[in-house]
Amino acid sequence: MRRLMAVLGGLLLPVLLLTGCGSGESGLVPAPTGPVSTVAETNEFNPVDVMFLQMAVSHHKAGIEIVKLARDKSVRTDVKTLAAAIEVTQLSEVDSMLKWLRDWNQPESPGSDAQLHANHGGDHSTSPEAIAALVATGPGEFEKAFLNLLIAHQHNAVEIAKFEREGGVNPQSKALADRIFHSRTGQISQMLGYLD
Repeated sequence: MRRLMAVLGGLLLPVLLLTGCGSGESGLVPAPTGPVSTVAETNEFNPVDVMFLQMAVSHHKAGIEIVKLARDKSVRTDVKTLAAAIEVTQLSEVDSMLKWLRDWNQPESPGSDAQLHANHGGDHSTSPEAIAALVATGPGEFEKAFLNLLIAHQHNAVEIAKFEREGGVNPQSKALADRIFHSRTGQISQMLGYLD
């Protein structure tokens, strides 16, 4: 029993630190905890599942690049905490998605064929130019520019998740899409509140 409590305590402490010990006065949306998917993993998949994972991996990596910018910039504590929680969550999701693609013997990326993206609603990535413009933003304007770019980025994540929810067949991939849809929608609402 002691060993179980020690393990649980070790798992909960990082979550409590990242989420500010709950929502409290700050109104923070806690980061999702636990495994990316609790459904039994299968190797049943279709082209929508593959495209969703490939698009989401690329999208997540750009998101991680964006949220890391909040570490050393002048932004309020709540924004830093949210950015750190998003980074942890998306790193975990990328690990899971890459594992599933490997298990299915599928490439990490669909390549540069624009038609592949067009069939799934277009390219939903945040451009390197948009991220570079954020990096160049002055201290007085950074937080607002950061929130606006991250809101747009997470909105694109919601759009990518919709394709999987509607056309995918793989249970763990669909569960991840549901989780992305709901968590990013919550983050968008939270960040819109910061802009008021």
